Amino acid sequence: MVGHQEQKMGWPACCCLCWCTILVCTVIYVPIFLFASYSDVSVTVDDASLGRLSLAAPGNGTAFLAYNLSLTVAVRNDNVAIRAWRTAPLDAELRFRGRPFATVRLAGAGDGEPVHRIRALRTVVYRVAAAAERAPVELGSDRVAEFARERVAGEFQLGLIVAGEFKYQAHRGRHSIKVSCPLKLSLSTSTAPAAFARVKCTEACEDDG
Repeated sequence: MVGHQEQKMGWPACCCLCWCTILVCTVIYVPIFLFASYSDVSVTVDDASLGRLSLAAPGNGTAFLAYNLSLTVAVRNDNVAIRAWRTAPLDAELRFRGRPFATVRLAGAGDGEPVHRIRALRTVVYRVAAAAERAPVELGSDRVAEFARERVAGEFQLGLIVAGEFKYQAHRGRHSIKVSCPLKLSLSTSTAPAAFARVKCTEACEDDG
């Protein structure tokens, strides 16, 4: 009579099998997790300088602003493994109490070229200056009065709206962003630059600015 002896798996072999299983699952599922979802790029205003902002007497409901300012806007791709590309111009609109008075182009359309690509966990910084002597803006008496109050106080509250379009690696379609950045700016000079605190932009609402 031939006996049958059952062999049990030893601890080293069991441990090795467990680690192999974990490794296989990691190789299969981690990339799926990383590429399955994504977050839109985030926008911050890292620096802003206001050299001039003055208001001409309004006529027929239209006022005119003279301004001179510079902006440093940062766009960050917070995704761990997914690249982002700009697929449309990246524009910024300046507003006073919801009324736009200037539009500046931070960057042109990307269409996937390397210079317009933002790698995972990387930031691209855009610097732009804007100036005008007579920019028309519809303010109304209430906003004109508010402008005068802020000028006396020495600090202007402006709204910056940043809008653009991006596409993301391993995902179809293009995705628009529109964010609002509230700015508090004092007049600066070459010898006495005004302090500026970094501003994190949030999703824009209709009444932002």
